[in-house]
Amino acid sequence: MKRIILTLVFVFQIALLFGQTPWTLKKNNDGIRIYTRMVPESQLKEFKAMTQVEVPLQLILDELLEAPKYDGNSVSGTSYYVTQTGSNTHVFYAMKKLPWPVRNRDVVTQLTVERISENKVKLHIESLPDGIPSKENAIRIQEVKGFWLLEETNGSTTDTQQLYLDPEGSLPAVVTNALLIKGPYKTFSDLQQLGS
Repeated sequence: MKRIILTLVFVFQIALLFGQTPWTLKKNNDGIRIYTRMVPESQLKEFKAMTQVEVPLQLILDELLEAPKYDGNSVSGTSYYVTQTGSNTHVFYAMKKLPWPVRNRDVVTQLTVERISENKVKLHIESLPDGIPSKENAIRIQEVKGFWLLEETNGSTTDTQQLYLDPEGSLPAVVTNALLIKGPYKTFSDLQQLGS
């Protein structure tokens, strides 16, 4: 009986691991594809955005790591570079002002660059909520996880970003999920300008 229970537990764990809901294409415009799917045990969705830019991988990587230096002040919607904590690890800060009565949100993320091969780089994204002191006028996002995947072929780079973010507080899931298209689409549109 113990063996049966252990087997059932193992099968259940495997089902959780691979039981992701399928991706649904939500936007396909200007060479940018954005997919969403529900996250198990959450009311929130994660997104996956993809595009191809006619520039080498290194140019995309430099762009993703380039940001104004954080000095304690911030403009809504701008990503700031805080510090480098290791040879391949970087810390960023961003704040988003939201309309009253919703409280602003801010986030500190750690980006770890993994060079898989000469033509493939993965940037692991995770939350670092204590990376800088909390601010009184914003709710600090605690949970962020995802990655960027950059794959170069013949001088052209396929860019993929997958991300899950819990905005904390009482922000309705329907509002959060609606923003999953707008933000990534703008980011990827900006990346495409590198190839212009």
